[in-house]
Amino acid sequence: MEILFGILLGAFLILCIAFFLFRQSPKETLRVKEVLMENEKHQQEALFQMQQSMQQQMQRLQLSMQRELAQWKEATSEHLYVMEKHVNTTVQHGYENTSKVFSQMMEQMGKLDEGQRNLKELSLSINDIQRVLTDKKTRGIFGEIELYSLLETAMGVNTSRYAKQYKLSNGAIADAVLFGKEPLHMICIDSKFPLENYNRIMAAQTKEEQQKYHTIFVNDVKKHIKAIAQKYILPQETADFAYLFLPAEAVFAYLYAQCDEVVNYSYQEKVYMVSPTTLMAYITAIKAIYLGVERNENLAQMQKELQKLEMEFERFAKRYQNVQSDFDKCYQDMRLLSITANKLHMRFQEIQAVELTKKDTA
Repeated sequence: MEILFGILLGAFLILCIAFFLFRQSPKETLRVKEVLMENEKHQQEALFQMQQSMQQQMQRLQLSMQRELAQWKEATSEHLYVMEKHVNTTVQHGYENTSKVFSQMMEQMGKLDEGQRNLKELSLSINDIQRVLTDKKTRGIFGEIELYSLLETAMGVNTSRYAKQYKLSNGAIADAVLFGKEPLHMICIDSKFPLENYNRIMAAQTKEEQQKYHTIFVNDVKKHIKAIAQKYILPQETADFAYLFLPAEAVFAYLYAQCDEVVNYSYQEKVYMVSPTTLMAYITAIKAIYLGVERNENLAQMQKELQKLEMEFERFAKRYQNVQSDFDKCYQDMRLLSITANKLHMRFQEIQAVELTKKDTA
């Protein structure tokens, strides 16, 4: 800036001097021209120096810009590398997560398909069960199958404790009987499935319809109870009570919750209504009684055998005492015999010693 200011100032002075020369004499004008030429020379030198300085500043500026550009380029490249790496990592993780989610989704879809197949099979099974339960005969077979399954679960295949389709002396055939010890005799079980009117009660839209089917349902169950009491409770042959097996827990629960008349009538006729759950409890209790009776019978037999064994031990003790006495006598005789044998041996040695002495003297 100082050089530029000097140049401008010199130019101004030249103009002033030129104007002044224009007004002076030739001699003075020559002098002024010399001064102007010298001043021009100084200006050219100053201009050259200014050019040199500007070139140096431009070079320094260029170098500075190149360094900054290189640094910016390096920083930008590094930043771009980090960003690229981050983007690649993010994309890779995103791909892995997407693949994992897709795999899980496919697995869930497979499970969903399997669940749909199971639901379809279950729906078909329910339809089959509904068809079975709609027919009275097949419904009765279903109840018998469930009854036999409970008996086999509780008692096993031991036919000495229960029987299926057992014929009584009056010609009636019980679905199953439990054999008991005296005086219990055997307990008859008959399976009934009064489902039609129960379903009508559940499907009734008005209280009048519900009461109507409730009355029919109660009368049906009471008829079953009366028939079981007449056919399956026989003096001196069966127990003084029987079981009415209801395969459906819902029907059993409805009877005990809403049909007190039926429950009281069953107690009066000694025909006890049971469901799969309660029958299993009764069978388990009866099985425990069987085991207790068998245990008592075995205990009595064991006591008899122990008494016999006691008699044998007494005989053994007497004979052992006799043998002991004989052994003691034999031992005493052996001891005396041993003493006598020792004396004979000593006597023989003494005699032998005397004979040897006589020979030496001779």
